[in-house]
Amino acid sequence: MEAYRDIYQKMKDRYCEESGAEIDEASDIAIRLKVLAGEIYNMQCSMDWLQRQMFPDTATGEYLDKFARMRGLERRPATKARGTLTFYVNEVKDTAVPIPQGTVVSTGTEQPVRVYTTEDSELPPNTLSVTVPAEAEVAGYRGNIKIRTAVVPVSVPSEIDQVRNTSLFTGGADRESDTTLRRRIQDSYYNQPNGMNAAYYIALAESVDGIFKAGVVPRGSGTGSVDVYVCGGNESVLPEEKLTEAENFLKSQRELNVSVKVKQAYSVAYDLDVAVTPKPGYSQEEVVELCTDAFEAYIETIPIGGKFYLATLGKYLLDTGCLETYVFDLSMGNMTIPMSKYFVAGDINIEVTSA
Repeated sequence: MEAYRDIYQKMKDRYCEESGAEIDEASDIAIRLKVLAGEIYNMQCSMDWLQRQMFPDTATGEYLDKFARMRGLERRPATKARGTLTFYVNEVKDTAVPIPQGTVVSTGTEQPVRVYTTEDSELPPNTLSVTVPAEAEVAGYRGNIKIRTAVVPVSVPSEIDQVRNTSLFTGGADRESDTTLRRRIQDSYYNQPNGMNAAYYIALAESVDGIFKAGVVPRGSGTGSVDVYVCGGNESVLPEEKLTEAENFLKSQRELNVSVKVKQAYSVAYDLDVAVTPKPGYSQEEVVELCTDAFEAYIETIPIGGKFYLATLGKYLLDTGCLETYVFDLSMGNMTIPMSKYFVAGDINIEVTSA
């Protein structure tokens, strides 16, 4: 696709060639040519964008969703994290203290995360505490808060003296990204599920809401068995009830005389340590942001039990378009993990050097 300046220069050169006269940049004809060059450039941009939407390897957004539906897939929605809140009083009460559904508590962090109770409850008489199920107010990974971080009462009954989450909030995940959905679409072409192979069980497991990746170990628990390892989005640990839900679903769809077990996969952090030389025109902040995004995008594409290849990461970095060269630290290398684990982005150190 030609740049706007190149289009305008071609038009101006052709006009001068045909008319034999130079163009004054402030003249009416120059303004007309600039407007026309802008429209031609916009048309080329639209055609280039439309061409990308024609193939699942390059389509984005709603157009990628359409390719997914053609393969019987749907983009996974964002999910809310769930956990428990414990409410305390300093002295026992003679009467019960109602804790209505929707009681809100917030974290005391710089960017607060609000959670709320999901059922009506009460602190019984002569009791110092009660624990109530709760979930994050907004779906997404940020709702996976640590223990004892939700401590700021927002709409808590006045009789309650303290509140905190006595468990991790887990299961929160962001809406499925284009990168992950594209990988699933590609896998649906490469590995045709036929009811008797690993692709069949992976496709079933990944169709369960909240499960973002799945891996299969045939005969993991002996002859005639299939162990399916799963994980949530953004390295979240899945609650036990989600594992049970997935296992029951797979059991209902399994082959005859095959036992299926669904297990939690655990993360392995991979650290990035690289020195990069940027192309002219890119600031250090832009280079770091683009390279970080590329690293995380590559990590996201690696399946459970997959392999990490430095060469593939290098391609992702170069595809950002902002680098001349890159040099990985000697501590980095290709890496293979068991089928019970999956990669997540670890510490990221990107040193931007001058040419």
